[in-house]
Amino acid sequence: MKIQHAFRVVAVLSTLVLFQAVASSVATADEAPAFSRRLPDSVAAHVAIPDVRALRERLPNSSWGRLLSDPLVADFRNNLLGQLRTFIDSTVQLPDGVSAEDLLNLDVGEITLTVLKPVGGNLPVVFSMNAAESADMISSLVQESIDASVKQSWTRSSIEYAETSITVLTRGTDSGDGSSDDVRAVVLRDGHVVASNSVDAVKQVLDRWSGSVQGAFAANPTLGKVQRVTMKPGREPALFWYLDPVGATISILSQGAASNPTAGLALERLPKLGLTSFEGVGGTIDFATGAHDTVTKVAGVVRQPVTAAMAMVQFPPSELTPPAWVPNDVDSCMMLNWDAQSAYLGAEVMADEFLGPGGLANALEGLSTKTDPPIHIKKDIVDGITGELMILQGKSPANSDNKSSTLLAISLKDSEKFAGIVRQLIDQPGSKAGSRTVGATTVAVFDGKKSSTHLAVAHSTLLVSNDTVLLDDAINGSGGDHLVESAHYRQLSAGIPADRSLFSIQRPVNQLEVAYGILKQGGVAVPDGIDLKLLPTFDRIQHHFLPTATWAAPTTDGFQYVSFSLPPSE
Repeated sequence: MKIQHAFRVVAVLSTLVLFQAVASSVATADEAPAFSRRLPDSVAAHVAIPDVRALRERLPNSSWGRLLSDPLVADFRNNLLGQLRTFIDSTVQLPDGVSAEDLLNLDVGEITLTVLKPVGGNLPVVFSMNAAESADMISSLVQESIDASVKQSWTRSSIEYAETSITVLTRGTDSGDGSSDDVRAVVLRDGHVVASNSVDAVKQVLDRWSGSVQGAFAANPTLGKVQRVTMKPGREPALFWYLDPVGATISILSQGAASNPTAGLALERLPKLGLTSFEGVGGTIDFATGAHDTVTKVAGVVRQPVTAAMAMVQFPPSELTPPAWVPNDVDSCMMLNWDAQSAYLGAEVMADEFLGPGGLANALEGLSTKTDPPIHIKKDIVDGITGELMILQGKSPANSDNKSSTLLAISLKDSEKFAGIVRQLIDQPGSKAGSRTVGATTVAVFDGKKSSTHLAVAHSTLLVSNDTVLLDDAINGSGGDHLVESAHYRQLSAGIPADRSLFSIQRPVNQLEVAYGILKQGGVAVPDGIDLKLLPTFDRIQHHFLPTATWAAPTTDGFQYVSFSLPPSE
């Protein structure tokens, strides 16, 4: 017997998009208002594939598409598609004349999933699909899903609203007022499907069906700021997302504040903690843009001036460049310029909100008397660093217990002072720290059960690592090849602005090889029937995983983050 759930077809249709993306390209999408013009301006979270056709056209030309199309992956891909067909056949009541293969080749445009801000304790969720080119099939699928829901004891009714019929399914009643505990509402109009757990949310969509932006999500100023940074004029991204976590939190707390003192107190403290200045964040993912193989963009909107929590994550722009001593064989190198002084002031505001005036300062003063040697976090550490941080990662030697080698480098204002602290950690009576020397540099060693931590000061930098080879290469610095001299560094860094708050170069092959090995060995749960043993060995497909660069910088409205990989050389 086929298991049916109300609107399971919605989940299936969404899943199909990922598999359609490796199919051949099809005709250009028809003109229709973006669904953001039909949504009310009360969005907490939103994800959209603006045009499935464009995704299907671009993804095969990207590294991920080439991987999926690689003949070495063919057996696994066929196994996966076969399991998907079986899943569709066993879970979806297909109309007469419609097969699983027909679903795999659906011609659809925009697909969205939206969570609206809570209303009356309910969290409205809205799903939409532009299926104008497959309207008859989609209509049949939805009707079959509705009929199956009725057989599962859902009650069907209809509401006429804005010249549209809304099908409403309800199940269960609240004994208090007779209202339904579980609601599903669905609309078929102009080749579009809209489904929600809220009748009112569907009505709000129908109120804006013409695409008028008045009172619509599309007119939201924060959304507009995000889109101006992340979207390229004249080109829809493969995927767009948006999130308003603080706005959603305020909405939830506001509804409970009248009856719940704790909610009211939390609502009152949000501005004091500086969180209300974070207005929203969103981003895009795109493939095969010409200049890039894959590009991800994120933009956050932050109202100035920032205080408290938001002051703790300030990263001013700087000419971040990996030092000459960074070896070229690292898998990744990430640098960021952190405003440590603003972060401390922000931490003071937050701590003092709970501990009272001077709470953090007093706590740190007391803590410094409990360490041997005495170390004051503010005076000795925060005031002693420039704020420039770097994290290196590499492949651990075969005889190491570490899954990866990591080195943290913290640029110092007074390296002699920190070198003295390292020597004190070693020389103090009863110290558990061992020591070794690399050239003229003393290294403090803290042995653990499975790994050890090494501290040293070199190149006016505090170096902390779990791997002796990576640390020693960094300390010696003068021999071997250097990252800044490599061809891939020059190629990736050429398209990055000189002033950036964060900068990163990654060669992900080594990390992915570890994850791939875990996957093939069954270390990750997958649905029954999917045979991971059909995957080829990693060395035969590793060329599909390209070096990637990332950068971030402030904008007039907040911040932007960009990650990209270049097309493979022919």
